[in-house]
Amino acid sequence: MSSNESRYETFTLERATPTIGAFIHGLDLRDEITPQCQTELRTAFLEHEVLFLRDQHLEPEDQLRFAKVFGDPQEVSAFFPSLPGNPFIEVLESRGRAAGTDVWHSDLTWQATPNSATCLHAQDIPPCGGDTLWSSMTAAYDALPETMKNLIDGLEAVHDWEKELTGVVRQGDDGEARYEETRRKYPPMTHPVVRKHPETGRRLVYVNELFTSRISGVPPQLSDSLRNMLTGLAKTPEYQVRFRWEPNSLVIWDNRSTQHYAVGDYHPHYRRMHRVTLRGDRPA
Repeated sequence: MSSNESRYETFTLERATPTIGAFIHGLDLRDEITPQCQTELRTAFLEHEVLFLRDQHLEPEDQLRFAKVFGDPQEVSAFFPSLPGNPFIEVLESRGRAAGTDVWHSDLTWQATPNSATCLHAQDIPPCGGDTLWSSMTAAYDALPETMKNLIDGLEAVHDWEKELTGVVRQGDDGEARYEETRRKYPPMTHPVVRKHPETGRRLVYVNELFTSRISGVPPQLSDSLRNMLTGLAKTPEYQVRFRWEPNSLVIWDNRSTQHYAVGDYHPHYRRMHRVTLRGDRPA
């Protein structure tokens, strides 16, 4: 298949890799997004799992309008500050040493209904470094031997946030109270090891190194072996795409079917992003 696909009428799509990711050309998201364009964007999103758009000089309202093409935005969580006056946009600031982002993961899998998608708009970018990688867990599942698929289909895994996010939650004068409140609100959560995508119907590996603590219902040694093998799948280059950020780059990815890794190699330089997350459903 050609790296350029001509079946889209409202924009030009260029594959980033044969497996995952696509660049969208020919759109200025400050303009109205027509119904036809919305349909084509959703089609491209489900097929390629990550969409990249360069040179999008957007106001927060523009980013939010674009994100709504793919689902319903959810209000900012307790872990990151919101943009003043906009409770749906998180401000992510880092100097390359943000806890947990440089580990393969899907966002919020420790919740009952993890977000379906994430939309990130680059505000301030370091002079070099700070790339983000995504890995297709759909491709990872498809490549597994049938014997392994048969073994893991029907298993469940426990996801929790405490190992990686306790330090973040405990920051500030009210950190201990916030930590206790978060523990009550978000106890460990169980999800299927193999998830069926609610829109495409495709099966995918739903286990990640950052938040998956163990495989349920199997002996500890087998749990550790399966967890290590399954979380390691995201590290396979053939399932990955790597993106170099530029100011005003916009990316939206399917948080259900991908994992991502934010490279923390830009210390002491500063990076700031605006993030919108979209509501998801219970993995099944």
